[in-house]
Amino acid sequence: HPSPSPAGAISLLAHLTRHPKNCHHLVFKYKTLLPALRNATGSFDGEARKYSLYALQNLSIDKSCRTPIGHTAKMIWSLTDRCKCAETEEEVVAAIATLQNLSDEPANLIQFTIVKDCVSTIITLSRGKPGEPMDLTAFMAKNTIVTLSHWFRKIATCGSERIGAKGNMKRIAKPGAPLELHGAVLQPTQYNQWA
Repeated sequence: HPSPSPAGAISLLAHLTRHPKNCHHLVFKYKTLLPALRNATGSFDGEARKYSLYALQNLSIDKSCRTPIGHTAKMIWSLTDRCKCAETEEEVVAAIATLQNLSDEPANLIQFTIVKDCVSTIITLSRGKPGEPMDLTAFMAKNTIVTLSHWFRKIATCGSERIGAKGNMKRIAKPGAPLELHGAVLQPTQYNQWA
């Protein structure tokens, strides 16, 4: 029979993460903590799953911890899997809350995009339950999508500012206007057309 000690240990770790000053120390001092919490998200024990997700949610509040969490092997995949296959509402809320926190770090953008079904799972959660008012899970999923979209847009506009500053890109808008890649331009373009 399964021992209650793994669930108890994960619960203890989750309670340690409740104090914000512990988070940075736990993530950077104990290199095996994040893989252990990731593995516990797939545990057969419901309490171990729940408390590992709570711990990851608390750790991801600390901005300095978001990149190591997001770059831990299979972490985003494990959180996405919990969003899809959770047995309780608490698991879904904790998993999407962690993904929402991690999405606020631009270094994690690639991690979200390379995990199969991650973005589609978040979009599915953002739709909520049909016929019911928007719940907390849908709200956090929408925030996650908006934050990821913000970082994609920010990357695109930063690139356009550098290109525009060098004068390498023709401006379609008024002369002197900032070049914005995210603003659609409904103007036909031509290639060496005769006047």
